[in-house]
Amino acid sequence: MLPRVRLSASDRAGRVAISAILAWMPLNSVASTTPVVDSKLVTYAVSGQTIDQIQRSIAERTPSRNGGAYYAGVTIWNLSASYDLIPSPDGCLLDNGQVFLKIRIHLPVLESIPKSPGVEQEWRRFYSALNAHEALHAQNAYRAANTLLAKINGTRTHVPCSRAKVIAEKATAALIERISAYDKDLDIQTRHGTTQGAYLSPDVR
Repeated sequence: MLPRVRLSASDRAGRVAISAILAWMPLNSVASTTPVVDSKLVTYAVSGQTIDQIQRSIAERTPSRNGGAYYAGVTIWNLSASYDLIPSPDGCLLDNGQVFLKIRIHLPVLESIPKSPGVEQEWRRFYSALNAHEALHAQNAYRAANTLLAKINGTRTHVPCSRAKVIAEKATAALIERISAYDKDLDIQTRHGTTQGAYLSPDVR
């Protein structure tokens, strides 16, 4: 029996949690060429006939809050991985890696179509822009998953497996922190998608 390492990391609104578990498993796993992805759109209902009413409904029902601020959309992802530590004459081989990525994109959905054509058009424009912004956060998660998978398949080290495990954990933590920082920068630069059109204009009637 060889030690098989499991790693787990998650990100929500820039907060990252990382853990590693050492599990004893038979060496019969096969390396994955792509991450296993479970991605879903999760909607929450909002209502209103005017822009102001819709905005208030979003403020009341959104799942994404940060102190007194709230955001219409949020992308939450969880990254987990497992790989084998295989002793070799000159060190340790990390192989048979598998990466699992869970993504949940939360967006608002209108319960009923506004009577005003202008309000309806503004809503559709806003939703499209918000969806595109959250998709960028999801792409960051995909990038992290693919990068991690490449690092835990066929990586040879010149240190014992016990040391290789520690190095792998630190490298994973650094990777997740880098992606999380990119997410934060994206939100700062776009004001959470506002500069990309993810806002409802109060002037629309």
